[in-house]
Amino acid sequence: MNEDAALKTLHIAAIAALSTSLILTTGTPAFADDQPVDTTPPVIYSTGLSEGQPFGRLATFTPSFSDDVVAVQTLVNGHAYSYGGVKLHWPVMANLAGVGDNTDVDVTVRVSDQARNYSELTTRVHTEFIAPEASFSPAGNTVVHGITKITGTALSDDVAEIAIMRGDVKVSQVTAAPWELAWDTTKAGLHGEVTLQVTDRAGNVTRYNRYYHVDNVGPNVDFFWDVPNVVHAGVVCLCPWIRDRSGVDRVEWWIDGALRSTSKGDFTYDVGRSSRTTMLKIRAWDVNGYASTTDVPLTVDADAPKLVSAAPANGTLVRGTSVAASLRLSDVSGVEYATPVSGYTPTDFTSPYTGRFKLGKDGKLTLKWWVTDYWDQGKYVYQTVVVDNTKPKLTVTKGPKNGAKVKSSVKVQAAASDKNGIAKVQLLINGKVVATDSTAAYKFTINTKKYGKKFTVKLRAYDKAGNATTTTTRTWHR
Repeated sequence: MNEDAALKTLHIAAIAALSTSLILTTGTPAFADDQPVDTTPPVIYSTGLSEGQPFGRLATFTPSFSDDVVAVQTLVNGHAYSYGGVKLHWPVMANLAGVGDNTDVDVTVRVSDQARNYSELTTRVHTEFIAPEASFSPAGNTVVHGITKITGTALSDDVAEIAIMRGDVKVSQVTAAPWELAWDTTKAGLHGEVTLQVTDRAGNVTRYNRYYHVDNVGPNVDFFWDVPNVVHAGVVCLCPWIRDRSGVDRVEWWIDGALRSTSKGDFTYDVGRSSRTTMLKIRAWDVNGYASTTDVPLTVDADAPKLVSAAPANGTLVRGTSVAASLRLSDVSGVEYATPVSGYTPTDFTSPYTGRFKLGKDGKLTLKWWVTDYWDQGKYVYQTVVVDNTKPKLTVTKGPKNGAKVKSSVKVQAAASDKNGIAKVQLLINGKVVATDSTAAYKFTINTKKYGKKFTVKLRAYDKAGNATTTTTRTWHR
C-alpha cells in the first residue's frame, strides 16, 4: 500500500470513529430542565509541534489537552484527520495530501468535548519529505556473535534516530553519534534477520532489512564413516568434518582418556588388534572462543563374521547327488559375502547365504565356506552332514504267502534295519497306503473283508535319510 492510500485509509477510519462519538451527543440532551447547557470549550495546551520544525509526510506528534476531550481533528489546508474515543493522548498524524516538499504549512489541532464545544491551536511547520539514508557496518551476511555493534555510516545530515527492530520490537536504539547500536545476538538464535530503522528529524523513516549469520556456539563435528562408529583393527584414518560459521581455531582428539592429536582434519591412529569399544572425544574451539565437545562411542572390529545358524544343521542326514545349504552370519561391520569353497555355486552377497554342494559316498561330509566382513576380515565356516544313499533292509517275518487264500483278519509282521535308523514301515493294499508303523517290530492287522475277492499286499520301509525299500507284491484271495 503506498503512502497516499495509507493516509486515506487512516483518515476514513478516524472520521468514522469521530462520527460515532459525535452521534452520541445528538437528540435530547441528558440534562434536567433546570440545569444549564455546557458551553465551555475544552482546553488545548499544545499541538505537540514547534514553530518551523521539519515535518515529514508520515510524521506523528502528540497534542496536549484537557481530559474532557472526546474527539481530535488535525487540519492542513482543509484536509482533516479525525480521532474518536476518550483516551486520546497518543501520537496523531496530519493529512498532507496535496502539500509539496519544502513548504511552510499551518497544522491545526481541534479538540471537541461531549457537548460539541471545541478549541483549536495552530503551529506553522516546514515540510521535508525526503527519506533519510544510511549505510551500516558490519555488512549484511556477516557472521556475528555475542554483543555485536552495528554502526551507522554515511548518514543523512538530519538523522534523529537509528533503531534495530526484530519484528515489531525495538531491541536497540541510538539518537546521536557515533551511531553505534548494541545487539545481543544470544537472543537471536541462528537466524539473524533484523530491520535497521532510520528516522530523520522530520519523522521520515527508511528501513533496511539485513540478514546476519549468528554464531554463539562451538564447532560442529560430523564423520564420514564407512560403517557408522565402527573401524577395523590396526591403523585407521578417522575422517571428520569440523566446521564453524566463524572458523575453527583448534581441535583436540582424546582416545582412551588421553590426548592423541590436535589435527583439524583427518587423523590416523592405531586402535589395536583386538575387538573392543572405546570413547572418542573431540574438543573444538572456534575463533571467537566458543567450544564444543563431541563424544563418539567407537567400536573396533577385529573379527571375521560369526556363524548364527546353518541349514542343514550339523549331523543332518542327506541323500542324492547334491545338497543345498545356507548360512546366517553376524558381524558388527556387516557381512560382505560367503563363498561355498567345496561347492559348485558362486559367491553369495545376500543373507541368508546359499550354496550347493556335491555328495559323495555314504558317511560324514564337511561343507566348507569362506566368509568375510566389510573390512575383508575372513575365515572358514564348516557344516557337517551325513550322506546316506543306501536303502534300508526289509523282510516279511510273518504273513500269508503269495497266492494264499485268506479270510477274516490277517496279521502281518516285518523286520527292517538301516545303519542310520528306520523312520517308518508302511502297509500298501492295491497300491495304496492303508497303515503305517514307526516302532519295531512292525505289525499290521488286515481286515480282508474290506478288499474284495482278490487284492495285492506289499510293505515299504523308509530310513531316516528318506531312502525306501519295498517288498515283492503278494496277491491274496478270499
